[in-house]
Amino acid sequence: MLKKIIKYTWPPAIVALIIFYLCCLIPTDDVPQVGFEFPIPTDKIVHFLMYFGLSLVASFNYIYDKKGKIIILKLIAFAILVPILYGGLIEILQHNYFPERSGDWYDFLADGLGSLASLPFSLWFRRFLLRRHVESHY
Repeated sequence: MLKKIIKYTWPPAIVALIIFYLCCLIPTDDVPQVGFEFPIPTDKIVHFLMYFGLSLVASFNYIYDKKGKIIILKLIAFAILVPILYGGLIEILQHNYFPERSGDWYDFLADGLGSLASLPFSLWFRRFLLRRHVESHY
């Protein structure tokens, strides 16, 4: 059982630790500034991309291990909902325990949208693996 849990969680755990480091431990003064403007604040884009990556790593890891034969609800729960909850937890931690940082609802929204945006890519990857498996048997 423990071996199975480690098998599914080590790649997303590494990404989650990197996100925690970037969101909580780097002082805001040390965050590099981008030299041009976007219509959306750059930090929201970064949040979106971090959680897109976290959910993508979690889902691809699960899908690859199962050779595409997955339970969709498990995929959504562990690769989408858990990262969204993790994003909310980080915002709460920033607000309460990291004085240089502040919790932000828009950061949490960007986290959630990033996680959700990974779902079509995950489902594409699943179809790709299933198609490859079918083709290899002919």
